[in-house]
Amino acid sequence: MKRFNALIEGMKLMGMHNIAQVTWKDVKLGEGFWGKWQQTNARSTVNAVYDRFFETGRINAMRLDWKEGMPNKPHIFWDSDVAKWMEGAAYILYYHEDDELRQKLEQIIDLIEAGQNEAGYFNSYFLTCEPDNIFQDRTAHELYTAGHLMEASIAHYYSTGSKRFLNVMTRFADYIEQAFKLNKTANYSAPGHQEIELALVRLWQATGEKRYLELSKHFVDVRGTDPHDRIFSVRNGTWPADPPLNSQLLYNDTYAQDDAPARELPAAAGHAVRAMYYYSSMADLARVYNDEELYQACLRLWDDATLRKMYVTGGVSGERFGEAIGASYILPNQDSYAETCASIGMAFFAQRLFSIHPDARYADIIERQMYNGALAGLSLDGSAFFYDNALKSAPAHNDFLKGVHDTRNLFPNYRRERVFECSCCPPNILRFIAAIGEYIYATEKDTLYISQYVQSNADIQLASGALHVAQTTNYPWTETVSIQVDAARMPDAVIALRMPGWCVNPSVSVNGAAVYDQHTLASGIELKHGYLYIPMSMIAGDTVELKFPMPVVELEANPLVAEAAGKVALMRGPVVYCLEAADNDFNLFDMIVLRDPQYRQDLRDVNGVPVVMLQGQAAVRSRGNWEQTLYRMGSSKYEKVAFTAVPYFAWANREAGDMSVWLQKESNLFGE
Repeated sequence: MKRFNALIEGMKLMGMHNIAQVTWKDVKLGEGFWGKWQQTNARSTVNAVYDRFFETGRINAMRLDWKEGMPNKPHIFWDSDVAKWMEGAAYILYYHEDDELRQKLEQIIDLIEAGQNEAGYFNSYFLTCEPDNIFQDRTAHELYTAGHLMEASIAHYYSTGSKRFLNVMTRFADYIEQAFKLNKTANYSAPGHQEIELALVRLWQATGEKRYLELSKHFVDVRGTDPHDRIFSVRNGTWPADPPLNSQLLYNDTYAQDDAPARELPAAAGHAVRAMYYYSSMADLARVYNDEELYQACLRLWDDATLRKMYVTGGVSGERFGEAIGASYILPNQDSYAETCASIGMAFFAQRLFSIHPDARYADIIERQMYNGALAGLSLDGSAFFYDNALKSAPAHNDFLKGVHDTRNLFPNYRRERVFECSCCPPNILRFIAAIGEYIYATEKDTLYISQYVQSNADIQLASGALHVAQTTNYPWTETVSIQVDAARMPDAVIALRMPGWCVNPSVSVNGAAVYDQHTLASGIELKHGYLYIPMSMIAGDTVELKFPMPVVELEANPLVAEAAGKVALMRGPVVYCLEAADNDFNLFDMIVLRDPQYRQDLRDVNGVPVVMLQGQAAVRSRGNWEQTLYRMGSSKYEKVAFTAVPYFAWANREAGDMSVWLQKESNLFGE
């Protein structure tokens, strides 16, 4: 109850909306799309990630017994990898009993509790390898790993009711407050890699201890204001005057979001994951402190990221160098970055902005990440991962460069991997899917928001009473969603249904009678910021039917996106599609979608997972007489071909081959 009292206390300070997500604990997923993904997550992904982390030494590093000369030397960010696994495991254990998994989780908590020093500090790298350099190096990820450990402890507390791990982490938070705010013994002011800022807000919500909220605000307020806080640093506490050129290019103020204080940041820039976590904490604090200036900064950053720097799949890091948000409209396809963690971070940011202002554009972006940008980071069997996500892949090109360069630094891989040296993404997608229920429903006073359409049911408390809501749907493959609300008499209660931004002509009916479509808006119903507000008195005990027509649509990019010029991307409902060589025996990059492609769609299996695939008509150049010619005057003949498109999230699960999201389109410039 303390958690909710703290949340309410914060909301009293606000003049903005007070929207609260219905927690993952209160939402049960059925056998639909996300219910099946949660089953895969619980049976495969959580074990696959743990096994890789155990093999590479991440788990045993927490024993703090590594010695020079032993294999698997601890790394500065290993604790964050394990912490995200712990968080995901805690969510899973709430709805999927697994004694072996529970034992693994509790054993790691034992190691952390035993290893925490007297001051409250824990970090497997520094306590083992550099105990004299605690909080001396801003680039060493200490506060980043601490933040993830805090989030893991909160998940464990909510899942089990035990405060054992939570108490360990509050001691750590108290020590951090001493080192950075009260006694200022640390060698820098603001965190290097952001994360602890949003974790401290969650810690405040879980414990009711307002000092943690104030420490989060301190970290956000001080960032970009301390000249000493340069990103360059060394272990002995001095700051080099002339760092190497590659460090100057990569680790600069913009990369670290240090170029201005939070409220003055001009544009979305720098390391994408750091940015998304930072912006998320800014939105948290804007909401709690009713900080209009900080909120306007969030909106400015949101608009810049989503209107000029985001891939059609939802990816938000276009620049491989520095894993960064790139320049406006510079969105390369084959050498994209589009890190899985950044897509998840964008969902975090969107959810927090929705909490301030209920606008469907935020839920639309969450949906785009759910079905595209984030989900593509995980194989269909749940055991392998993409760190970065290509929108175009040519394996022959990657293979040619092997042995010459580290190809992962040049192009995203065309095969998912079991583990990475920097393995932040696998446990991140694990925890994201495990808590996916938290993105579906939200409440404010007597309003129930339904933002995502997922087979699910939930018991929800509004200001004037309790209700039970259930969704029946095979979304995103089918167009219909059936919603039933069982509620006591609540004359002031309202249900707000998101009308997806991708849907041209949604319709809503109650017991078969139309209440909303392109020609109808029943009395008492209001459409505002993409949500349809219906009085609960009109639907309680009845069935609400939503229909979202899902024709195949061809998206075009802003003309300033050079790599998408003259091309289209296919989308059906919220799902972005791509072409793979596994389904098409011609050159994908030479194919031109016809003016009238005669699209068809059908349900098929990809590695045992049912997905809707698309078929259409295209043309490719005849390959005749090209064997001895590299260039020639344009006189090619074209052949018609049938093509098949697969959901982007499902690519690279079969044999390796070319892939492309953006496709050439037959022109019809003057409408003949």
